[in-house]
Amino acid sequence: MKFLDKFALTNKLREKIKKAIEKRVELRVQARLAQHHLKKEEFTPQELDIIYQDERLKLYDELKSKGLIALLAALGLSLF
Repeated sequence: MKFLDKFALTNKLREKIKKAIEKRVELRVQARLAQHHLKKEEFTPQELDIIYQDERLKLYDELKSKGLIALLAALGLSLF
C-alpha cells in the first residue's frame, strides 16, 4: 500500500489501518453488488479483483481529499 508508506507509522498501527481500510472496502463492494442485485459468485476472481481495486482507489481518493479539507480547516482556510 503505497498510500500508507508516505507516513511514519509503527507497524502495529499500519496493520490496524490496513485492516480498517480492507473492512471498509469489503462493505463498499458488498453495497455496490447489492445495488445491482448481483452476487460475488457471479464473477470470476479477476473481475472481483478489479471491483475491489476500484473501490480501494475511490476510498483512498476520498481519504486524501478529506485530509486536505481537514488540514485547511485546521489552518482556518476555506475552499469556498
